Amino acid sequence: MSTIGDISYRTKWLISKRYIQAAIVIGLMTLVIAVPFLTRAFALTDVRNAGVFELDGNIVKGSTTPLPTDWGALFNANGVTQPLPSGALDAHWVNDGPHAVTDLTTFTTGSKDTLDIANAGWQCTPSGNITPKDDILHSYSFAIVPQSGPRAGDLLVYGGFERFANNGAGDLGLWLLQDPTVACSSTKGAVSFTGAHVVGDILVVGEFSTGGSVTTLNMADCTVAPDTANICARSNTGPISTLPWSTQDKTSGPNTLATAEFFEVGIDLTGLFGSNAPCINRFIFDTRTSPSLTATLVDYAEGALATCPTAAISTNVSPSPIPFGGSANDTATVTLTTASTVSGTVTFNVYGPFSSPPTSTSCTSTSLVTPFSPNTVSIGPGPSPQMATSGSFIPSATGYYGWTATYNPAGPRNGNTVSTNCGDANETLLVLSIPKITAFDFTNTPNNNDPTLGSGTVMYTFKIHNYGASVMLSGSLTVSGSASVSCTGGNTLLLSGSLAAGADATFSLTCTYSGTSGQTVSATINAMFTDINGATHAVSGSPTTYTFTIQTI
Repeated sequence: MSTIGDISYRTKWLISKRYIQAAIVIGLMTLVIAVPFLTRAFALTDVRNAGVFELDGNIVKGSTTPLPTDWGALFNANGVTQPLPSGALDAHWVNDGPHAVTDLTTFTTGSKDTLDIANAGWQCTPSGNITPKDDILHSYSFAIVPQSGPRAGDLLVYGGFERFANNGAGDLGLWLLQDPTVACSSTKGAVSFTGAHVVGDILVVGEFSTGGSVTTLNMADCTVAPDTANICARSNTGPISTLPWSTQDKTSGPNTLATAEFFEVGIDLTGLFGSNAPCINRFIFDTRTSPSLTATLVDYAEGALATCPTAAISTNVSPSPIPFGGSANDTATVTLTTASTVSGTVTFNVYGPFSSPPTSTSCTSTSLVTPFSPNTVSIGPGPSPQMATSGSFIPSATGYYGWTATYNPAGPRNGNTVSTNCGDANETLLVLSIPKITAFDFTNTPNNNDPTLGSGTVMYTFKIHNYGASVMLSGSLTVSGSASVSCTGGNTLLLSGSLAAGADATFSLTCTYSGTSGQTVSATINAMFTDINGATHAVSGSPTTYTFTIQTI
């Protein structure tokens, strides 16, 4: 295990391979309470001068504009998160007090950062006898991606906590964890934490030296850190109010924290990791016996903090049902839980045909419709929500088809991979059978029953049977040719009317003709139908033409 030595700015970032097989980034900040604090003329008011948060050593929001914000504007008197400013991802407030009440979230003796989280590495137990300087009262977190300003687009995380007393040396840590299941609470006896470390978890460690009336924060303090520093912190150099929420420390009046009982830190994760910043899901503030990685952990306060959005996907196949020969598309809508950018691809798959509506187990590799599937299209980039539509799918058979859609984000800042399931609502396509020409007859009666005269009467009759849902018929039966042709009511019979499911429609046209040998008479059926979605298609067997030739010899 690497150790942390004293280097310039007293801030070091280490990556160490641990026996739990997770690389953990460790940040050391030394907070010294020793000599009077002198404010610099160019002191930072936010990490990297982002201008979105007041790292000023107190809780009260001083700005009259939405940004920069402060803890007192993010939460109400009950710790409930208030409407967040533009670009904010998440904010949480955790109550770990008061000191007089048994604390259900304290570490058992022997819990250390160098141990795995689960399997008795970290354990919690209730305690009613926490050393005052190590007792956490409240903690809070905030994450934002500024939409403008010098750090626009960067992922910034802030943390703050209150402790019960400032007497004696004190040490603190802030874990930013990716596993959302990390947690522990016990009403009796030692209980192991759930969850585990993930490569990229972050630990920030700080030290309060022997107490005094004035606090000086060296090097990592925002007042002396350079504006290129990706991490800086502040503590209160005098008494501060905790309103809007209630707090009681050891020595002050109600809702007041004495010097060095409040701590806040800002971290530019993009500055540290570039575009590969980890997705934080939990934060844990702890107190500890020293800033060493092998220090024994004492009290803790844990809460949620989601820096990467969670994606949800909904889909709708349209139109449905369709007649055989028609086409349909699936449209996916991807929504993120935070004000983030949807970007990536959506892959659509179609399964079937099935004789009944598909279920969650129907869509298998053997029922996948290829080559249409997989059908991958781009989505975004753009603010949540975003939509993507599949290519047009033309089924090759009637029946039921099941669709699925999978969102594949471009990166963790664009959400997680998420899919619909086979059989989901609005993901079933029904393809109906269509009307069909089932019979065609024509009767040719030569004049005087003598075909050599080259003239006579012909009657055309055809039948359409509807195998699907109710439709409206349209189109025509047209008789023409090189011979002279004249039909009752005109040479074109217009087709019209509704045709119910399972019903037949019969049409006929009578014509007279005359001509010489070799001339022809043709009847062309061009039958159409309009389905329940308003789309018009050809009747099966149409168009078709029937021709006879006059023979006078």
